[in-house]
Order: sequence, then structure tokens, then C-alpha cells
Amino acid sequence: MARTVFWISLVFVCYTYLFYPLLVVFASRVSRLIRHHARMRDGGWDSPPSVTLIIVVYNEEKRIEAKLRNCRELDYPGELLTVCFVSDGSTDGTNTILEKQDGLLFIRDGRNLGKPSRLNDALERCTSEIVVFSDVRQMYREDAIKRLVEDFDDPAVGAVSGELVFRNPRDHTERSIGLYWTYEKIIRRAESDIDSTLGATGAIYAVRRDLVGPIPPDTVLDDIEFPLQAFKKGYRVIFEPGAVAYDAAVSEIGREFGRKTRTLAGNFQLFSRNPWLFNPFRNRIFLQTISHKFFRLLVPYALIVLLASSLLQGGIAYRVFFASQVLAYLLGCAALLSAAIRRIRPANLASVFISLNAASVVALHMFVFHRIDVRWKR
Repeated sequence: MARTVFWISLVFVCYTYLFYPLLVVFASRVSRLIRHHARMRDGGWDSPPSVTLIIVVYNEEKRIEAKLRNCRELDYPGELLTVCFVSDGSTDGTNTILEKQDGLLFIRDGRNLGKPSRLNDALERCTSEIVVFSDVRQMYREDAIKRLVEDFDDPAVGAVSGELVFRNPRDHTERSIGLYWTYEKIIRRAESDIDSTLGATGAIYAVRRDLVGPIPPDTVLDDIEFPLQAFKKGYRVIFEPGAVAYDAAVSEIGREFGRKTRTLAGNFQLFSRNPWLFNPFRNRIFLQTISHKFFRLLVPYALIVLLASSLLQGGIAYRVFFASQVLAYLLGCAALLSAAIRRIRPANLASVFISLNAASVVALHMFVFHRIDVRWKR
């Protein structure tokens, strides 16, 4: 029995992190060839569509000027682009800076309600054909909006996710996190080529305005909720690597742990609110949804079972495998505690792997006990 459990756990972990990515990349290449010849060309715009760029801010006086300059440098017709800043109860100099700006839509409120409520406020005022969502920290490449919008020329596309690029990682932790993000983008692009990817990159994504409506005020992941609204109406959600936003990788594992915990808690919320995602007759990307999003939430428990079941086996191969797991976990934990050990690449990768899977366990606790706060904090 223990041997059967061991192999089920091993295959499950390998499928989630290795076999599924290989499968989806292979399937995407076939799909790309088919779509190249069959892509719909009618129904696009004769001229560029109007766009609203929405940015929700909270106490960002130190970064707001750089974001404003970045918005002014975007290569998109000025008469078609509306830049909308929404202040979620900022108490520093953010509001003062934004009030002095000409040519932008500024929405302010003294209450700190959280990003979802502020996105709803902005959408109420939005009359453009396309809505682009951004964050204040990430900077767009000049042609980012143009590249996002070009994909909407295909009438089957309802939402487009851009690509987040980490600039010049400074240490081993940043490089490891950047490597993981590259791995994620390969999967998302492959899923997009087949049909759709579930969700988008929160710092840079766009949707057709007429496909989306208000989201619940306690929504954790707007970058999944808005694209999902378009997907449910039969439209594709695709990944556009040419639409680039730049950011700096988080060098502190603790900060990355907090970010990942919040994201995974949002995934638990997503599945609890959308049980139809588990129905292959209603969810046309059922395999991608389960393999990429849901199985990732279960991997930490499979790893525990794998460790315990390998210990219970009598063969030398199982003993070696058990010892290898223990060594990897000890090395990863040591890297979490020591900057010197983090300079060892395998140890650093192990620490990132441990941190990400531990985040899934903490995220479940947060979700079950309703400890998710969508309000902005400093």
C-alpha cells in the first residue's frame, strides 16, 4: 500500500511541474500551426480603439512621478488614450501630486476600501472600448499598450495579458525567482496558443470594456476575475509577450512569500466561487485549469506523502530517494536562513521551491479562516 501511495505521489508531483508543461508546450505548437491558417481576420477595428489605462494607488508619493512620466511616454494616440488614477484613501502627498496633473482622470475617496472597489469605481466612469489595468510600480515599454490592443483585432479575443520582465536581478534569490517566472510564462504562452490561459499578469493586462462588470469588493485577484468574465462569455484570454512591463524582482524571500501567499489564497477563492471550473463540459480549458492552477495547490501535501511513503519502503533505492529529499529540504531551509548559503544555486532554488509550496499551505489557512484583507497597506 505504501509503495502504491509513493508512486501516485511521485507521478502527481512530476506531472504538475514537468509532464504537464511539456504536454502543453507540445500541444501549443500543433495549435499554433492550425490557428495560423484559420485565424479570424474579420471583425477588427478599422482604426485604433479608445483605451483607458486604470491605475489604483495608495500612498505612492515616492513613485507616482515616475509612473506619470511613463504614462506620458506611451506610444498610443493621445486623443484615444485616457489615463485614470484612482486614489484609495491615500494619506500622504499622492493626491496633491495627482490633482496638479492635466489631461488625466483622477478619482479620489477618503476611504481605504481596497483595490477591487476602486477598480469598480473606475469602470463606472470608463467609456472606452478597451480597458488596460496597471500598477504604479511597474513601468511599461513605450509600445506596450499598442501591442496589447493589436490582439483585439481578432474578434475572438476578450482579454490580453502582457509580459512582466525583471530587470537586472542583483542576487541569487532574484535570479531564482526570475527563473521561476520565466517557467510560468512559458506555460501561460502555451496555454494561450491552445485556447486561453486562466488569468493575466496583474501589472499589465487588457479587456474589452463591454465584457466586464463590477467584481466583488473582497476579490483578491482582479487579474483573474476580469479575464474570467470574458472567458465565460466565450472569448479567449491570451498572452502577448510583446506587451512588456518592467519590474525589479523581490530579493527578500519573505516579501515574495507574502506575495505568493496572497496569490494562492486568491486561487482558493477563485475555485470556491466558480465550481463550474471543475466541470469539463462547461470549462473548455478544464485540463489547463486543473493541471496548472488546482494541482499546484495540492502539491505541498503530495510532497509530505512522498517523503513519508519513501521512508516506509525497504529497498535501497527508496532509502536513497528519502535521503535526497531530506538533504534538499535541509539545504533549502538553510538557504532561507543564511545569505551565504543562498549564493549556492541549488540551495537557492530549493529555498524558493520550499517557500512557494509553504505559501500554498498558509494560503489555505488564510482562506478558510477569512484572513484575506484586500485593503492596501504600508
